[in-house]
Amino acid sequence: MTGWLLPALVAGCALAASIPLQQRLRRGHHRQPTDVQLRGRSYSWVVVVLPVAAAVTAFGLGGRHGFTIAVLYAAMCLPLTALVAVDADVHRLPDRITYPLIAAAVLVAIIASATSGDWSALSRAAAAGLIAFVTYAVLMLASPGGAGLGFGDVKLAASLGVLTGWFSWEAVLGATMLAFLLGGGWAVALLLTRRATRHTHIAFGPFLIAGAILAWLGA
Repeated sequence: MTGWLLPALVAGCALAASIPLQQRLRRGHHRQPTDVQLRGRSYSWVVVVLPVAAAVTAFGLGGRHGFTIAVLYAAMCLPLTALVAVDADVHRLPDRITYPLIAAAVLVAIIASATSGDWSALSRAAAAGLIAFVTYAVLMLASPGGAGLGFGDVKLAASLGVLTGWFSWEAVLGATMLAFLLGGGWAVALLLTRRATRHTHIAFGPFLIAGAILAWLGA
């Protein structure tokens, strides 16, 4: 399946999945009683971002890594989009998504290695996931205020480490650098426009995810 056919099919499936996701987010199932002061959101961007992200991922990976890997990584855009929406809203990455995502990432890496025959990539993915988990846990525990990181970010980093590490160590490094560059750039922009102070908490999950997806496209 070549050219634009695979991305088009993936985009259609992602669009179908984005509608119930948007509706669930609008109903606020991810919110807790302490979030009652937060205003409602439409999450209309979800029905655009999810299909586009999935299609671009499928297109970017399909030519170099084949149908199966392209579809597997495009499918990961669904839970990752949900995490972006939740983290941006309540600054939490819920266990009911992050823990299954770790299992899904490991499964994706196993299937990718089985279909490609590259079992060394699976070992690298496991090592990258473990290193990402430990690194972000240390940053959370050792830095004042957790460096703006929560344990949800640590779990997310582990999942993304597995998924990105399957490609290469260069992809892992690139994803990490992009995450901090994007997050830092956003923080600076908020400070310059006086929409935040040095003490304002900024959700880091969306930048971890954006950095990882961009790294996949370059892998």
